[in-house]
Amino acid sequence: MKKRLFENFHWPLMWVTLALLLVGLLNLYSALNTWEEGGGVSHLFWLQCLWVGIGLLALIVFIAIDYRFLERLCWVIYFITLFLLLATLLFGREISGHKSWLMLGSLSFQPSEFAKLSLIFILAKYFGDRPLPEGYGIYQLLKPLGLAMVPCCLILLGKDLGSALFFPLIFGSIAWSAQIRRKTLAIFFVLIATTAILGYNYALSPYQKARVLTFINPTEDVRGTGYHLRQSKIAVGSGQFFGKGYLKGKINKLRYLPEKHTDFIFPVLAEEWGFFGSMIAVGLFGAFLFWAIQIAIKARERFGAFLGFGIAALVFWQVVINLGGVLGIMPLTGVTLPFLSYGGSSLLVMLVCVGCLFNIHMRRFMF
Repeated sequence: MKKRLFENFHWPLMWVTLALLLVGLLNLYSALNTWEEGGGVSHLFWLQCLWVGIGLLALIVFIAIDYRFLERLCWVIYFITLFLLLATLLFGREISGHKSWLMLGSLSFQPSEFAKLSLIFILAKYFGDRPLPEGYGIYQLLKPLGLAMVPCCLILLGKDLGSALFFPLIFGSIAWSAQIRRKTLAIFFVLIATTAILGYNYALSPYQKARVLTFINPTEDVRGTGYHLRQSKIAVGSGQFFGKGYLKGKINKLRYLPEKHTDFIFPVLAEEWGFFGSMIAVGLFGAFLFWAIQIAIKARERFGAFLGFGIAALVFWQVVINLGGVLGIMPLTGVTLPFLSYGGSSLLVMLVCVGCLFNIHMRRFMF
């Protein structure tokens, strides 16, 4: 059995994942080092290397555990993440105006990252157990929508809009793959538009509204709310086709680019490697999504199919929202770039997701 699983291992996805991790570490090393005398290697870089090692071990564990066993634990995983989100809201550490970090001694992590994966599991379980060839209507979607909105609301109470945004997106993506009736789809579009208008007027903080206004008119306050986006565009544009060279990005090294190791990690890459290097990185994400969707399509049962598609949706939306924000195509939301941005919780969840994809692919030959 072990020999058969190894023979059916998805090597292309493994090479793409390792390539993204390598690009991420090389780019993070440059982002965390400046031209100041005695700069040295930042401790954050070594922490990220440690998280890569922990994440790869988690990947192996989630390959070894049959994902159908995890299906039986979906509700347990879901309620554990709700408990962690509630604990974060009550006892979490506030950073940049929102509570998203939970401290366990000297260890800090973001429960919202794990909540995204738990939502994918519970929605895959729900839609996998309830096949409706004629499509899902409003009544059938109320329960999964409620499952998505509970963690979303807990995160919104902590004022972390960027993380909360993923829960309706994940729900919508998995529900769409399960097939929604056209009338129901039209109703949801009306609800989304109404919620967006009401949310902007009554739910967003002045700082979040300023980000939306900056997106609409980025030149209005280039030294204030528009500073981040302006420096990001300068860094991306100055890279031209082949870039300035590794460790030679001036916007990065002279600290004009804010949050360059997290939200704005892509402009660091674009400045040093140019359009050519940027397209290689985007191509790696495209290959990752292609293989993830192929694994979901070829899964032998519904839970595995929805789990694979949910993971692909999570990576897709995270890449789109991050790149859209730093390039000025979408409002900035503080979303990190998978595999490339600094962050242990996000990286660990991403590698667990990869382990689940390998699991689905290999065990489709075991039925």
